[in-house]
Amino acid sequence: MISLKRFLVLCAAFAVCSFRCFAQLSIDPNDHFYELAQQWEIRGLVKQLPPLRPYSVASIKNILQNVIKRGNEEDVEIAIEYWQRITGKVVSLSLETEATGTVTKADGDDWDPDKLLTVKPAAVGDASLYQDWITIGYDLGITARTEENDSPFRALYVNAPFDARQDPAELGPLYGYLDTNAGVAVGNNTIFLQAGLNRTGYGPFLGEGLALNETGYHSANLSFTLMKEKFSYTQQYSAVGATLSYDGSGLQPEKYVAFHALEYKFTPSFSASYYENIVYGNRFDFSYFLPVPYMAAQGIGGNSDNLQMGLLFKKRFLNSLQWSTDLFIDDFDVNKLAKGDLNSKNRFALKTGLTFVPESGICETVSFNYTAISPYTYSHWDYDSKKTASISSGMYNYQNYTNNGVNIGSQYMPNTDVFSFTIAFKPMKQMRLGVTSLFLRHANIVESDTDDEAMRYLLSDSGTYATDGTNLTHSMFGSSSSSGDHVETAWENLNFLKQSHKMYVFQTGLNASYTLPKFAFGTLTLDLSYLFQYVHNKGVDTNMYPGGRVAQNADGTFSIDRHGSYTKHQVVQKFKTDWEKSLFDEISHFFTIGLKYRF
Repeated sequence: MISLKRFLVLCAAFAVCSFRCFAQLSIDPNDHFYELAQQWEIRGLVKQLPPLRPYSVASIKNILQNVIKRGNEEDVEIAIEYWQRITGKVVSLSLETEATGTVTKADGDDWDPDKLLTVKPAAVGDASLYQDWITIGYDLGITARTEENDSPFRALYVNAPFDARQDPAELGPLYGYLDTNAGVAVGNNTIFLQAGLNRTGYGPFLGEGLALNETGYHSANLSFTLMKEKFSYTQQYSAVGATLSYDGSGLQPEKYVAFHALEYKFTPSFSASYYENIVYGNRFDFSYFLPVPYMAAQGIGGNSDNLQMGLLFKKRFLNSLQWSTDLFIDDFDVNKLAKGDLNSKNRFALKTGLTFVPESGICETVSFNYTAISPYTYSHWDYDSKKTASISSGMYNYQNYTNNGVNIGSQYMPNTDVFSFTIAFKPMKQMRLGVTSLFLRHANIVESDTDDEAMRYLLSDSGTYATDGTNLTHSMFGSSSSSGDHVETAWENLNFLKQSHKMYVFQTGLNASYTLPKFAFGTLTLDLSYLFQYVHNKGVDTNMYPGGRVAQNADGTFSIDRHGSYTKHQVVQKFKTDWEKSLFDEISHFFTIGLKYRF
């Protein structure tokens, strides 16, 4: 019998190019099918899509049946192909490869090339029982790559395509990871229960959801969905991974996310949704399984969990254009808002955009979106004791909005806004082309802190507080009392992108995908992509005030690394100046050539 190590090495030897291939429709919310489903809904071919992605097999079949009934010739042809795919072989074998080349140049440096090869053999399939009342979807694979850390081979704010992050096995020149997703659904297309290990997404912004983003890391999920003509309700309970509060490393269990959403269709073309989610850990709470307001349920335990809520609106025009708006609220100052004052501890994310879907022609979609994420959104503090509000080095955070260190919601950091544009073409049946562009601004909120607040960070132990302005930077200091101390600047001011040093990111890219005509031994898809990235002031998202290096002398002055005698202001200015000097500009090129084979 061939060993796992030998099999993976052989796969790498035969892999000549790269591609991110998606698994079964009912288990992978990133499959291209979900883009098509949204296009069909905007065009009126499908009246209503399930709120959560991925969909059950029964829901997918219902969508395809509607398209076959109402679509044009091209729509019907595509729907039949997906129907054959989901009702075909119970077990299929696939081989995915991804080879990425990067060329990067920072200020004053030479061009630095690098490369990464990723291989994923897998068994994938769908199985149905009792006329689709029970369905199973699975993607049982192993991902192996030539580098343990694949983040340098992705552009900024692009999540990893594979669920392969922890405990690799060294297989010769490769690092191998178990990369498996599977799930079961019980019910029909209007009421069903789903359980499984998979990624999950919510909302009209595919791959960029503010509450649940399907490009994030997979989780163990249990969900219920009810769909009626006028409304839909969904609820999901997920087990995720807790990481260290300081840098997002490490991994511990017993962290949970509960989510539910209610959508009401006022007209066939206009709907509004209200949703809530809770992040908590170190205990199991039955109340979050119930279809009750989480705001009220968390009050039973003392309002100590991390609660968010949101409003989502969708409006269609002429069966070709959709305007979507999602408002995600992490926290808000009711008293100041009542007076019309937004300059306070208002933590929110806003995403709004237009999607245009022509009925015919080579253009598939055109979309333009704007995203704004205020400071401290998605971040939340946790204490290492229920008796005191202490925050210490090496503490795990069970309340921030991450799973295994990856954002559960938007991939963008707090104190950021983004303009993005995408256009997709389909010049022929087997080919897809896409053009993407993005302009982003981000600043480190800690730059606005006072000298006193900066010294609280600097005088702490190393590894206690993150001051990089990401979702790891929260708005509380620890204390020995039963409640922590506010970072006053954070609680009294919004300070959205008001900092002196901003990071600007410009990205633009091209991608092409071509699927060869099906032959006796399966299907083969080729992918090509290129992305250009320019970053001004890279390094803004690094720690400005690291702990463990400053101490107070007997005379009241301060030393740095056990040397010198400085005033408080001098210490703060030195660290801020060193941080400013570390910023640099960078140009990067990302190339991929890809291949997917499925038998």
